[in-house]
Amino acid sequence: MWARSGRLFPRAFFCARRSSGRILCLGFIFSFLFLTSASAQTAKGGSTPEDRLQQHYDAARTLQLGGDQEHAAAEYKAFLAEALRRSAIARTRAGEFDEAAGLFDEALHLAPDDGDVRLDYALMRLQQGSLSEAQSLAEKVVQSAAGNAQARAVLGQVLFSQGDYKAAREHLEAAVVAAPSFEVAYILGMTYIRLNDLPRAHLLFEEMVTGLGDTAQIHIYFGRAYREGESESLDNAIQEFKKAIAKDNRVPQAHYFLALAYLDRDDQSGFAEAVPELWAELRIDPEDYRSHYLLGYIAMKQHSLKEAESELVRAATLEPQNPDPLLFLGHVYADTGREAEAEATTRKAIALTKDVSRNNYQITQAHYVLARILLRTGRKEEGEKEMALSKDLRNRLTHPQLVRNPKLPELANQTHGDEASRPGMRAASVSPEEQKKAQAYTNQLKPAIADAYNNLGVIVAGQKEFATAVDYFRKAGAWNPSLETLDRNWGMAAFYANQYDQAVAPLGRQLQKHSDDMRVRAALGLSFFMLENYPKALETLRTVQAEVDDDPGLAYAYAVSLVKTGEYMEGVRRLKSLNQSNPNSADVHMLLGEAFADQGEYGTALEEYRKSLAINPNQPQTHFLAGLALLRTGSPAEAVQEFRAALKLNPTDASKKYHLAFALIEMQQKDEALTLLRQVIQQDPKYADAYYVLGKLQLEQGDIRAAIVSLETGIKLSPESDYIHYQLAMAYRRDSRSEDAEREIKLYQALKNRHRGRDVPQSN
Repeated sequence: MWARSGRLFPRAFFCARRSSGRILCLGFIFSFLFLTSASAQTAKGGSTPEDRLQQHYDAARTLQLGGDQEHAAAEYKAFLAEALRRSAIARTRAGEFDEAAGLFDEALHLAPDDGDVRLDYALMRLQQGSLSEAQSLAEKVVQSAAGNAQARAVLGQVLFSQGDYKAAREHLEAAVVAAPSFEVAYILGMTYIRLNDLPRAHLLFEEMVTGLGDTAQIHIYFGRAYREGESESLDNAIQEFKKAIAKDNRVPQAHYFLALAYLDRDDQSGFAEAVPELWAELRIDPEDYRSHYLLGYIAMKQHSLKEAESELVRAATLEPQNPDPLLFLGHVYADTGREAEAEATTRKAIALTKDVSRNNYQITQAHYVLARILLRTGRKEEGEKEMALSKDLRNRLTHPQLVRNPKLPELANQTHGDEASRPGMRAASVSPEEQKKAQAYTNQLKPAIADAYNNLGVIVAGQKEFATAVDYFRKAGAWNPSLETLDRNWGMAAFYANQYDQAVAPLGRQLQKHSDDMRVRAALGLSFFMLENYPKALETLRTVQAEVDDDPGLAYAYAVSLVKTGEYMEGVRRLKSLNQSNPNSADVHMLLGEAFADQGEYGTALEEYRKSLAINPNQPQTHFLAGLALLRTGSPAEAVQEFRAALKLNPTDASKKYHLAFALIEMQQKDEALTLLRQVIQQDPKYADAYYVLGKLQLEQGDIRAAIVSLETGIKLSPESDYIHYQLAMAYRRDSRSEDAEREIKLYQALKNRHRGRDVPQSN
């Protein structure tokens, strides 16, 4: 690359041409974030980002109307990925990183191969300081498109921020060659400086001056870059700031940064050269906080306490929430014997320091000064506490070598604007106006995003992918809950996906708006029925009796709901009517059996179960219900046969295994029952009744300790089960634990009285 031209880069790399043919050098705007955002990149195909959004959206609508659902879905996804990406960028600029991350994640879900989305996401993570995630995102783009200059630039920035300058150099050089920009070239220059390759940095900066123009501002940037290097680069920094001043003596910040460079290089011996530069900066901007602060610090070090006080007070007035000038002002007050003012000022500095590691734990000095004041004024206990705190903070200085000049105040917070020239720095606090702009932009996109999700849901629902459709409709609702047809689409998709709990809310809202929509009413009533909310099922369907009677499915749900809510006679009448009109319905006979069993008519219930099984013997639940009815009528041997038949059809059902074990115990076949109970507990560790029956069986077999463990577990899982407390009391008595047994008997009696009149559990 270097040998071919003898230059780092051709001059034209840093210039653009106006239509008139005149050369227009690029401006000096640092934009390390969002290099790939739609507002910062050249629009693809000459169109604006908004044009591309509209093109995807219009294409999707046209294709959908034309019946090409597959390509319509692809266009909707492309539109959504871009819209969500741009919304995420707006949220990031507003400092709303969590919201932005959710949008980026969804955009990648829709378009996993979209490099622009991944790069903008990487830049947001870089801005947050989440460098490993930023690196992973950028690397995926580079891996799939090694020639993507923006991806190489972003990855280079991430690696730079991680301090991996050698790796950063490789990617940044590739990016600058492929798609030169001032921003990336500048970071590359900083990378050379961090690698102490000053000749290459100098050559690069010369090329940038040739292409961009020899201005004061560009020399300020170069000087700031050199300040980031080792001590030998400070002379270069000083020279660059001097060049800037020579170009324009009143250019903002040049004098200030030159003063900093003198201090960086010469420590306190640089005061004489730094002070005139700071005063020169104040002549340009009399309210420059940083210059007042440094002048105050220097005056304090030179024992010019009156001047120090004046400058530090001015700095504190300009930035009242900044603890730094207050810290040294406390020193000045203490040195002039004004202990009350020193104490108040030092305490305020401590209170304003939200992060004790700020400026390399500089707050240590404040605690030390405060400790001395307290000790001198007789507050020994409090003074010793402050002294110990100062010592503890000082011990945290595990990397003192990171501080270039330990005799000077750490200036990281005094170089305003440096963050803009360093990749990976956190964004400054966001103004309410910026947040309003982000919200306004997102609001502008909301209707179209919601419509796109809704139409995607319609497309996949037409392909019978109802669960996927539900997810799309849910997302549409999050963007625009008032979208026309959304509730109907959402509710019906959830109903067909058997997600009845998800169907109820949107179907209910739709029915409130359109009470004559029979399909919605039917789906809502059946959803309530499937959720065993029988009162709501009746409430939904009661007003459309004619339609219910004409639809076997609705009639079936309505009749069962009547039985379950206590309207037994009417419910059974309707079930019998259904049976007459469809005598070969296994379901109707099964439901009639359940209705009779609910009323304790187990013999009649058993007849209906057998009629149902005669029509369709492959019904595990009907075999199970028949087994329960047989247990109730005192026929455990026949019950065992039904439970075995149920398990043959559904071998993993823990409840059926449990009831088979229960029936086997009735027949004194306890060994098999014991094996089954242990299988039930292994399969469902929260099956309280299984622990109860197991414990009872273990107690009968004389294994008292094991019985106690089983019964105690049952109590933990079901503390309101009085029968388990009773059995545990018997086990405690057998183990000679009289007090425990007495306690359990009392609990049993209390629960028994409370439960009196309730149905006894099936397992008891």
